[in-house]
Amino acid sequence: MKSLILIVSLVASLSARGAEFDYQTIAERHSGHALQADAVAEAVMQGECLVGLKALNFKKRDDFDPIAEWTSFRSISLLEQFPPCQVLIMMEVAQRHVRADQPE
Repeated sequence: MKSLILIVSLVASLSARGAEFDYQTIAERHSGHALQADAVAEAVMQGECLVGLKALNFKKRDDFDPIAEWTSFRSISLLEQFPPCQVLIMMEVAQRHVRADQPE
């Protein structure tokens, strides 16, 4: 799982440097080692879940949000143990329950 996160991170950071380092171009250059379609689809889904975690934890707010701060901190440690989509689900549930328990 850590290697998947590393691959997604590397692909994202390298894409900023130029189109010759996007996954599709690299896969074409190294076609014998490219990921199968289902593995690419899985990686895309995990990448989208990482974006979901970012959106969940870093919503634009005028005030400090201690709940988002709490889930952001825990998301990092959970990403070392679980795939991004599982962490996203856990953090969505956690935020929903913690917010429901807060007094108005």
